[in-house]
Amino acid sequence: MIGLEQVSFGYGEKQETLSHVSATVARGECVLLCGASGCGKTTVTKLINGLIPHYYSGKLTGQVLLDGKELKDYPLYQIGQRVGSVFQNPGTQFYNVDTTSEIVFGCENMALPVPEMRKRLEETVHSLKLEKLLNRSLFALSGGEKQKIACASADAIHPDIFVLDEPSSNLDIATIEDLIGVIRHWQSEKKTVIVAEHRLYYLMDLADRFLCVQKGKIVREFTAPQ
Repeated sequence: MIGLEQVSFGYGEKQETLSHVSATVARGECVLLCGASGCGKTTVTKLINGLIPHYYSGKLTGQVLLDGKELKDYPLYQIGQRVGSVFQNPGTQFYNVDTTSEIVFGCENMALPVPEMRKRLEETVHSLKLEKLLNRSLFALSGGEKQKIACASADAIHPDIFVLDEPSSNLDIATIEDLIGVIRHWQSEKKTVIVAEHRLYYLMDLADRFLCVQKGKIVREFTAPQ
């Protein structure tokens, strides 16, 4: 489903953040990208969700493939319908001031009929147990609540792939348990989930494979015990 073939990328002319990275992610897999801060994990997620090269410019070589087609050849709006993203700081991806509008924002951009948007809103809120967060000001939410709304906004688009960048960085233990529930829900729907993380413990029973990134390269790969 997703393929990186000898991918190198640098944000500047002389800076190379990734060097000859190759990896595949099968449909329905949960893959964890782990490694020290600054190793290149986030850059890999930006390649998968199309922010590189559509938003972040730089020197890119190699191929990033989605279903056998180079991702750079997809219009960004099509990538947005296939790949749902949750950033480390969810506030940076909000476009509205209230929670309900934010959840359906992606659906509005897809020009879905109002009845379909309402249906998706109800399904997402029910699946992720967000009834208490509807019609709230985004500015009044805790970090964990903002993360839940970011996940809900991605979920409502019905993408095939979810990409999460350091999703637990601002969460306490109780809210991480909620995040585990969200990922398990996506797995139950056979979605592909890619997580870049420092904290590994909560993903040990979720991830199918672990890719260790070091200095811009994938240096080790581990498979979850069966």
